[in-house]
Amino acid sequence: MNKKGFTLIELLATIAIMTVLATVLTMNVLNIFDNKKKIAEENKNNIIITAANVYLELNENKSLKETCKTSGCNISTNTLIKNGLLNEEDVDNNKVINIYYENKEQKYKIS
Repeated sequence: MNKKGFTLIELLATIAIMTVLATVLTMNVLNIFDNKKKIAEENKNNIIITAANVYLELNENKSLKETCKTSGCNISTNTLIKNGLLNEEDVDNNKVINIYYENKEQKYKIS
């Protein structure tokens, strides 16, 4: 007997394999996008932290720097934008950088 074409089982197996491959590919692509978002957010936070440190160094009020060392301080991104250290388009205006010291090491919390 000369058969042409595929059996139902062969077609179902092929569809199942293609579905699994499509699912794996989709999950990998979604993970890549999530990782890129996390990296972008980390980079943005590093820029904000650097701008806050520059603000402390350039600030004529030296007591602010000492206050940060002893009891911590808050600097808003709005302040950094007004002083030309950040671009308004690059960051959220409502974020606050809390700078504090723990075991003589400078720490940051951005909220």
